[in-house]
Amino acid sequence: MLSVDPDTVLVNEACPELARTLEEAKFTVVPVQHRHRRLFGGGFHCFTLATVREGGPEEYHA
Repeated sequence: MLSVDPDTVLVNEACPELARTLEEAKFTVVPVQHRHRRLFGGGFHCFTLATVREGGPEEYHA
């Protein structure tokens, strides 16, 4: 899973149970085809570590 913003997450479409759990927790779930996970050796977080974001760290869980 990869958080896009406080309410939206990308989830591998091959993980429907995770998607349901997140939807029940009121997240907007965007299913994404993740075909090359074995090639990259990890999940969304592994190949997006170099993402540049504006601002500083934020707390999304109150």
